[in-house]
Amino acid sequence: MHTKLTALAFIVSSSTFQQAQAFETNAAQDVERIIVTGSRRNDRTVSESTVPVDVINVEDMSSTGQLEVSQILSTLIPSFNFPHAAMSDGTDHSRPAVLRGLAPDHTLVLINGKRRHSSALLNLNGSVGRGSSAVDLNTIPTSAIKSIEVLRDGAAAQYGSDAIAGVINIILKDQTGGNVSITYGQYETQMAGAAQLTDVSVDAKGELVFTTGADRTMSDGGTTTIAADWGTEISDQGFIHLALESRNRQATNRSGFDLR
Repeated sequence: MHTKLTALAFIVSSSTFQQAQAFETNAAQDVERIIVTGSRRNDRTVSESTVPVDVINVEDMSSTGQLEVSQILSTLIPSFNFPHAAMSDGTDHSRPAVLRGLAPDHTLVLINGKRRHSSALLNLNGSVGRGSSAVDLNTIPTSAIKSIEVLRDGAAAQYGSDAIAGVINIILKDQTGGNVSITYGQYETQMAGAAQLTDVSVDAKGELVFTTGADRTMSDGGTTTIAADWGTEISDQGFIHLALESRNRQATNRSGFDLR
């Protein structure tokens, strides 16, 4: 009996020692992650920051299943919205994104800490951010991004009036080597309560007769994305990293037939 208790005490002690080692290892890894967005200091980490700073790495972006930068941020950042405009002229193609519900041009976008120019499109026709010109985040290929830092608080005192809503700092890749990826996806839609039109005929009175079947299903909007990036060092203090992204999106149609 005494032997069993001694063995048990040894196991507990060993387990406690392993947990302490694991805690020290995790603590060391957390300290090595330094965030500079929103601060002039270079020793501030996320846990020590007085404002919310989200850090999104390549693994986080891949886990969303999204292909565009704005869609990735909309999935991962709770206060970031990327609405889909319809019948809004150029806004249909260069869609604005909003942070914390403020105007699109109140979010400062940085590339490696340098300001990114806004687009030349003025949002009109009742779209989100009417009267503003926002940065088109989707012009930045996801294959070129190493990480994204999002400061979800006003920083106008440090960056200016275009950072009232917050700051998005996109860090580009600087490592050697490269990757190639091909992604395909499409919409699979089942419209409950909307019958599929199978046939149209004319009765003896000259009126149209619609023959319907089961609930309508649609498979469209196929999107093929080809992305590649490659980098190499130049001398001891420089590097070059090239990124390419091509996307082909097919049309999506959800219109039905009118019984009238």
